[in-house]
Amino acid sequence: MPTVARASRLFCAITFAVVTTPALAGLSSETPEYARAGYLSDCQKFLQVVAEVQAGRQTPKEATPAIKMHLSTFELHRYYLPQSSLGSPEYARCESGVPIAKEIADKGEIELSKDVDEYLAQAQTKHLASSDYKRARSLGFSDVGEIGELDQHAELDGEANLKTLMIRVDSGCGRHFRAAKYVEPYVIYTVGPSDGKCAINRNVAVLGGKVAAWGEYIDDEAIFQYVGWKTLPGQDGFPVNIRVVKVVK
Repeated sequence: MPTVARASRLFCAITFAVVTTPALAGLSSETPEYARAGYLSDCQKFLQVVAEVQAGRQTPKEATPAIKMHLSTFELHRYYLPQSSLGSPEYARCESGVPIAKEIADKGEIELSKDVDEYLAQAQTKHLASSDYKRARSLGFSDVGEIGELDQHAELDGEANLKTLMIRVDSGCGRHFRAAKYVEPYVIYTVGPSDGKCAINRNVAVLGGKVAAWGEYIDDEAIFQYVGWKTLPGQDGFPVNIRVVKVVK
């Protein structure tokens, strides 16, 4: 279902950002002095988090993002440590704390996974009971989609599935679409990256809708069905590929 899929997509994006961004940012070489300072700093930080968990002030779930972040850069700094540091008491103390920190993070990820499963199940139940879903099913559609997320729906579930959805005007991005050009029999609507939650420029061509004046917002009460891609003249006159939806009578 689109509602559950969006929640899952968001969770994956957050997890990827928390766990991998420091690693991706630290691929350049480090001087031994910088590596040692960074290694000890990250060691102190993840050991502090471990101590919070052991004292019962944090749960593994709460501690996991910080542990993952600090361990990621900790391991990068370790790669550039000078040989003289490998026999130091600080090195031994830090390395002995790594398995404990990883065990806590593993437990935290299990807890987070259970929370996500529970959230998705609740979202699924709520979605199936929604008036939009019931209306979509009564009209012969498989589910509900958002006009402001056509690209995301297609990327996640494919173009063929997109054609089975009852498309509504969503509040995040879709309601910001404004009429920009009329190319008979289509009205082309556009949004910019600063409009609502759109983030990027988007275009959609509407077939069979009401007559719209330039700059008029899209009809947020309309129901649409996805048609596919169409090559139409753009605002500058050059042809552009654009997604087309038609109004369901």
